[in-house]
Amino acid sequence: MVRGILLKDWHLNGKTLMKKAVMAMIMGAVLLTVSSCGQAKNPEDAQTNVISSSAESGGSTDEVQKTQNDNNTDSNLAELENLTGEYEYLSDYGNGKLMIQKSSNGYDITDYESESSCRFLADSSNIETIENNRIYIKYPEQVFSDDTVIFSYYVLEYNTDEINVYYGEAGFEEAQFLYHATKKIEVRADVYEYEGEYNSYDVNEPALEIKKNDDETYQVQIDLFRLWSFYDGAGKITEEGLAFTATGPRGNEMNGVIKLEDDIAVVTIFGQEWLDFAGLSEYKFYKTSDVPNIDDSPANQQESNMQDAADTGLEATADELLDSFINGLADAVDSEDSASTFSVSDLKLDSEEWDAYSIGEKVDLDNDGENELIINGPYGGIYLDARDGKVYEFAAGEGTVLILSYTYYNGAVWIMHSNTSSAGFEFYHMEKYEGADNLIAEMNFGEEFDPNNAEAGIKYILDGAEISYDEYTELCSKIFAAEVNTN
Repeated sequence: MVRGILLKDWHLNGKTLMKKAVMAMIMGAVLLTVSSCGQAKNPEDAQTNVISSSAESGGSTDEVQKTQNDNNTDSNLAELENLTGEYEYLSDYGNGKLMIQKSSNGYDITDYESESSCRFLADSSNIETIENNRIYIKYPEQVFSDDTVIFSYYVLEYNTDEINVYYGEAGFEEAQFLYHATKKIEVRADVYEYEGEYNSYDVNEPALEIKKNDDETYQVQIDLFRLWSFYDGAGKITEEGLAFTATGPRGNEMNGVIKLEDDIAVVTIFGQEWLDFAGLSEYKFYKTSDVPNIDDSPANQQESNMQDAADTGLEATADELLDSFINGLADAVDSEDSASTFSVSDLKLDSEEWDAYSIGEKVDLDNDGENELIINGPYGGIYLDARDGKVYEFAAGEGTVLILSYTYYNGAVWIMHSNTSSAGFEFYHMEKYEGADNLIAEMNFGEEFDPNNAEAGIKYILDGAEISYDEYTELCSKIFAAEVNTN
């Protein structure tokens, strides 16, 4: 048990949970690792050559930081477009791969030493500058609770279809050679493989049509059920897949790519504008015919499509949206970062590991008459809510100090977070909602024992005030008798 009562800074609008403050009060100074992969490297073992012209091209660390705003411009980042793809190299841990990929936030640069380990997972925010055919990456290896950061410094020196990677612990000027990577070129046996008709998983009806033109370009038509239809898609084969452009809901050009996984077409639409409109960016279709049924719509079809969407206002029901998440057709928006999403494939379903998740039941957890989806898992799992055409993370368990469950109390469903992680201490925080974005009531209760003041005995607390043992016992009997654990 911890000496002291845990009180969260909860906003009544239900949108912001001050979890960092909670964890700081409970855990103290905690070391956080930025990278989502464990590092298996020992860079010193591979350092053999110092970059010959680091001082000339990159200068000192301070100089590189000073020029970041001047050099890390859109034109420089656009240079990464020519470098996108997968590069292969030999590693002490297996066959390594360096990947440069375009994302909705810019570009991602990842270095996997093997299938089970990686050096870094970087994005555009980690790029200090790009100059003289070199990309300078200042990567935060570790971040401490006092905001102290330990950085590593990588330099990617590139030419046509090849990249040399250098690493330094103290700065770019001392970066030493790690490896040489060459671009992986995929050979496509059948360039017609994309052509055909594909059905939507949502309605089991044709929703994706791809037709090859005589000039090696493609016509692409996509019908997203009750959301939007792209009638004027035009594409071409690239190393990333079938890249296409089409007119979006606001009349702006949208970009996307289609990749094949056997007979499954995975369509990704890029850009924050689309994500704000639709709530997710990836859609899957299954092939039903090699012969497309392209609808050669009139020029005003896209305008008609836009008007229809505005007039009908059709939206998928909450159950349909939640089922789309279960089936891998929709992502869920992260509760702490509205620009971040996760999919059902990220949850390690059907795994035997302790941190695996499983699909639970649907229950009205926010008292609004519509069911939410329970994803059973570690520390109580995740609760998902569907509204406004999107799936949202409503609540989640986060360690032994934030174990998630729900209970029935005074005629309503309450979300509960429990902390029984220490001997002599237990604390519970409960929330009642009327809609997942409308928190209307909270309750805090628990018990604590101070070993330095044993004579004081156990204290029982309800919303900051001390109550008797009998009052506490009666309260707990009502709450825990109806509690549902979702581990």
